[in-house]
Amino acid sequence: MRRLPSLAALRTFECAARHAHFGRAAAELCVTDSAVSHQIRQLEEQLGVSLFIREGRQIRPTIAAGRLMQSLQQAFELIGEACDELRDPSSLAVVRLAVTAELAQKWLMNRLTDFYARYPHITLHLYEQPIDASAPGEDIDLAITYGTGPVDSSSCFVRPLPALQFFPVCSPGLFNQGTLKSPKDLVRHCLLHDDQDGKTWTTWLTSHAGDLRPQRQLYFAHAGLALEAAAQGQGVAMGDNLTAQEDLLSGRLVRPFSASMTALGQYALVCERLRLERPAVAQMLEWFNDQLSD
Repeated sequence: MRRLPSLAALRTFECAARHAHFGRAAAELCVTDSAVSHQIRQLEEQLGVSLFIREGRQIRPTIAAGRLMQSLQQAFELIGEACDELRDPSSLAVVRLAVTAELAQKWLMNRLTDFYARYPHITLHLYEQPIDASAPGEDIDLAITYGTGPVDSSSCFVRPLPALQFFPVCSPGLFNQGTLKSPKDLVRHCLLHDDQDGKTWTTWLTSHAGDLRPQRQLYFAHAGLALEAAAQGQGVAMGDNLTAQEDLLSGRLVRPFSASMTALGQYALVCERLRLERPAVAQMLEWFNDQLSD
């Protein structure tokens, strides 16, 4: 086994780097400021690198310190999980999953019956993934994120979901009124937005209907709510091939026009690589892969 620095020194360093302050680290660890300073100096001597830039009473972690802090936080999290599993073996089969609200409501929920039929021993904790967060939270095992930029694949396993295609959808009742024969007819209908700036609809309209100014607009927090409003005949929403799929198949929604556009962003299944060593996490990832391959 490789020789490691003192665990106490590593714990002290992580705390000091997280706070960027020796005094606050000392308070959290219930030791003196000088004890923290001594542990940091000892660790720097053992590693042969400077971990903090000292600016008077202020400290700032170096680039090397930032990398070490991230690795230590992941390692401490795994140690904590291992201890929890020893205290409570049932926690081995717990998976904490974060999913964006619209995907949880419109894609995941009706698939959970299949998941529990295959893995009845796994207890699932479901959380909402913020739409603007590109990585899982600290306590999350797996997350479905949405974004336009790449995710760090050096520390995370990343499995992109199918590319998104956006297109208008409405209820069969609204469509059967015969007032939606071309995209320009949208001017007489209420547009249901799943974003507060209306950018998705604006982009689609620019491409397929020109400078159109619909009579009414209604804004929702996420696509799940907008699609539900469309299914209830409140107007026309912007659907996509993931969140609107089940409602289209069941006939709750229809596409009045064939025109679509490719989204700039993409959903992705993201998991810290270290967490893949847990059997329950690996099994859930396998289940997701099967669902996405169907």
